[in-house]
Amino acid sequence: MPKVPEPRGGISREGLRTLYPGYFALVMATEIVSTALLTGTPGLSGLSTALWGIGGVAYVVLWVLYLLRAVRFGADFGRDLADPSRAFAFFTVTAASNVLAVRSLLAGWVTPALVLGAVGAATWLGLVYGLFAQFIVRETVAFGAVNGAWLIAVVAEQSVATLASALALGPGSPRALFTLVALVFWAMGVVLYLLFIGLVLDRLLFAPITASDLTPPYWINMGATAITVLAAARLLLLPHPPVLLGLLRPFVAGTALVLWAWGSWWIPLLVLLGIWKYAGGRERPTYHPAEWSIVFPLGMYATATLTFARVPGVHLLAPIGEAFVWVGLVAWAAVAGLGLGSWVARRLAPRRGPERPLAGGPTPDTHP
Repeated sequence: MPKVPEPRGGISREGLRTLYPGYFALVMATEIVSTALLTGTPGLSGLSTALWGIGGVAYVVLWVLYLLRAVRFGADFGRDLADPSRAFAFFTVTAASNVLAVRSLLAGWVTPALVLGAVGAATWLGLVYGLFAQFIVRETVAFGAVNGAWLIAVVAEQSVATLASALALGPGSPRALFTLVALVFWAMGVVLYLLFIGLVLDRLLFAPITASDLTPPYWINMGATAITVLAAARLLLLPHPPVLLGLLRPFVAGTALVLWAWGSWWIPLLVLLGIWKYAGGRERPTYHPAEWSIVFPLGMYATATLTFARVPGVHLLAPIGEAFVWVGLVAWAAVAGLGLGSWVARRLAPRRGPERPLAGGPTPDTHP
């Protein structure tokens, strides 16, 4: 078999072969923290712009790496797509495209946002039907494959709804069409969340759980509610809403409040589970790209709460959103610091084998 050339830029052949399928969570986390800063702390608009640029560069680099992996290591890439414990992480591509598109719209970059939205829609379409179809026709999907990463499918759907509602505000845009798209995807996301969170809770409560099972994507239990609240809040804040949205307004508002409360309930529990995971030396904190799945929910919770607080009658939630802007920023800096430290350590240390698996998958991951 011919030797596969070493990828340029210091990324090892093994790192490319086992590239984490949910690495686009880095873009999701960076762009939503950028959006939260712009929404909650206008005085830090320069930092928000810097993060927007970092996320945009990361988005392009990750597309190159994913395509290289698909071409050079198609069998490994295909195994991830066929593994129900790992495949849902690919929905980070859809969510990252749409979250970056929304942040670009806030900066006035309409054409790039439309292109990103088209990428997000195309990847959502391919993943949602491709993955669900292959898992349905299987004889069985192991219950142990259920993990928090499944809820990234919900985040992907709600990211489409969020972008559509943002596009509806554009001058001369087909507002009725974008509003309908936002409503449809929001409703689909709500239903999918209710179905998946039941499976995830069943897995957590009624099956043995070890420290290694509590991977960072479980924070999407909360993050999926946060982006659902954000999508609902953007719909509720649309000026001159179409008749259908006017009729559904009480339902959308009530559902948003319920999911905001449920998402808030998750935060202390997830913190306690994290303390248990690392207490007593069960595991030591190390960098893995899945850690960005903690940052994104925190940044999304801040953005969603701040936006929801603009709806009449919910303004008392604003201080919570403002506080979580800083929580999200600190979390982003902490994970970025871990990543930088890991990168330096790997280049100073002698070559070693693949790292332990994360994110509910049996396949070991290395990362650039």
